[in-house]
Amino acid sequence: MQFFKESKNARRYVLGYDLGEDVSQISFLASDSDLPETLSTLAGAEAYNIPTVLCKRKDVNQWFYGKEAIAKIEAEEGVRVDGLIEAARSGKRVNVDGTGYDPVSLLTLFVKRTLSLLSMELSMDMVDAIAFTTRTMDSRMIEVLSEVTGALSLPVKNIFYQSYEDSLYHYMLYQPDELLSHAVIACDYSFGEMTVYDMKLNHRTKPIVVTIDKTTYGGMVLSQGRFSENAKEREEQVVRLDQKFLEFAEKTMEGRIVSSVFLLGDGFRDQWMQKSLEFLCRTRRVFQGNNLFSKGASIAAREKVGPSERMEKYVLLDGGKLKSNIGLLVKKQGKEAYHALLDAGENWYDIGTSLDLILEDENYIDIIITSLTAGEKHVHTIELNDLPERPPRTTRLRMKVSMRAADKVIIHIEDMGFGELFENSGLSWSEEISV
Repeated sequence: MQFFKESKNARRYVLGYDLGEDVSQISFLASDSDLPETLSTLAGAEAYNIPTVLCKRKDVNQWFYGKEAIAKIEAEEGVRVDGLIEAARSGKRVNVDGTGYDPVSLLTLFVKRTLSLLSMELSMDMVDAIAFTTRTMDSRMIEVLSEVTGALSLPVKNIFYQSYEDSLYHYMLYQPDELLSHAVIACDYSFGEMTVYDMKLNHRTKPIVVTIDKTTYGGMVLSQGRFSENAKEREEQVVRLDQKFLEFAEKTMEGRIVSSVFLLGDGFRDQWMQKSLEFLCRTRRVFQGNNLFSKGASIAAREKVGPSERMEKYVLLDGGKLKSNIGLLVKKQGKEAYHALLDAGENWYDIGTSLDLILEDENYIDIIITSLTAGEKHVHTIELNDLPERPPRTTRLRMKVSMRAADKVIIHIEDMGFGELFENSGLSWSEEISV
């Protein structure tokens, strides 16, 4: 399968951008590669983390980002600006050195500067798609990121937004089948609260339905943030942390089979796991790293540009996904046929459609809802009250379908009349359907 449109002798790329509150990363996947690579800020090293921080030089309109920003802040040469994502979400102006700044503009500056790092590897003109991924992807985050990418005027046709759950799912799509035979656990930990992603697979369905539950575990917060420099105190902290993680692991794995465990984030870099790691490695494959989400996002970008056979085998139904197929019965060439409106497994904020319909002689439309998890079919009837009486097949309707949330479908229908024969009545009908 050809994933990219390639010019002669030119590699094409897709990007995965992990926009994190504390650190960000960029991974890229070349058209002639099977697996993505992560951009390193230091040649020859695995220095993937770019601190999500800006610094403004005092009394001068000069800005720094990432590690250079941290260095300027530590040298007391500038003003620290962090919390960029939360500030952009809130929309409140940020005061920096006595001046108020638009928070989305600050986030745009950070993204622009970090993308410039790619010039060491490739040109943005060679990029077919970018998938941005964050811990919380909702309608507000989509608005923020749309403003950011719009302001950047990137020469990229395909730009996508997705949650960490979506990125974990896509990362696992490119892993060996034995790692997906049972549940997958990913723990994201940086010495604060630990976020746990519990990926379950129902192999009895076709396609295989994947669900991911996200929970936050606060039992591993260190009172001093990281380990103390005092040797005795550090040893006590290590033992205590190891025991807490062991208790969490035993409770999470109890009574079930887990194929693989991923330990993500800087919190797992220090050598504090002994009993807990020994327990995890019994009958399970355990991996450690911190660039899974950016790699998963780059894989998602490739799959959205041109789906592979793996996408046909699995479907993810996480909290941001539509979990039912939405459609209606129509007549095509005299035969009744199902016409899909929205497909299960898509992000609710990514999908929508519109179409024109010609009625026979009925004054209603039946919407067919098929749950992918329960396998049940339900018909929701929209009554077209007060629709003018007309001869059969002389009423044209325009239907627009959108979503307000993962379980809320909005159907809007307008009477379009029928050419010069019948003027439109100006009537419209809107209904919200829970799915």
